[in-house]
Amino acid sequence: MSTIVRPVIDAYSYPPEVIASLRPIPVDLWFRDLGESRLGRLVLRHALPEEYGEVGDVLEAAFTTGCWSTPEYIAGLHAIDARARTSNVWVVADDEGVLAAVLTPQPRYLDGPFTFNILGVGPRGRGLGLGRLLTDHAVNLARALGIDSIEIHSGPQMTAAHKVYVDYGFVRRIEQETVVVDGHQRLRSFTFRVPDPVADPPHIEHADPPGR
Repeated sequence: MSTIVRPVIDAYSYPPEVIASLRPIPVDLWFRDLGESRLGRLVLRHALPEEYGEVGDVLEAAFTTGCWSTPEYIAGLHAIDARARTSNVWVVADDEGVLAAVLTPQPRYLDGPFTFNILGVGPRGRGLGLGRLLTDHAVNLARALGIDSIEIHSGPQMTAAHKVYVDYGFVRRIEQETVVVDGHQRLRSFTFRVPDPVADPPHIEHADPPGR
């Protein structure tokens, strides 16, 4: 098995194509040092293009460990190179690799409601609260872009994720559940009202990550 050599990076060391995809997201959301956890130091950042294959592997593990997914959905989890053409690929990682990931729309391709998709935490990262952390990151991104609501869809079997979303404040919209995907699954629909950026500044945790 090949080992990825992980360069020391910060918010200013991304390749030009990644930086172009991030504008006009504030730089303090591009890269965040989350501090120490039981796995060591964690960071939340945009993935490097050479990590997209690893992101797909972690997402497959996330959606097939303690859960089930259709072959069509699993194939889509590995299409990170294609998804990255219009989406930002965010990861939580430690020195050993990617622990969790979520995709959000690149600002330049925003058309319609803000959403995020295929949020997944791999087995090694479970128990650290990374699902909520990535949800919080998506909300902070929307708020920084002046967006006041988020709409997401989730497979009916993703009950653990549904609990994270409802506990966070998302509201299920049964009347909007008309999307049917591979395997004839009718997706669950959730919405969230993004707090006002002036009355309630973005929530960014800079110290101890959940689960320490």
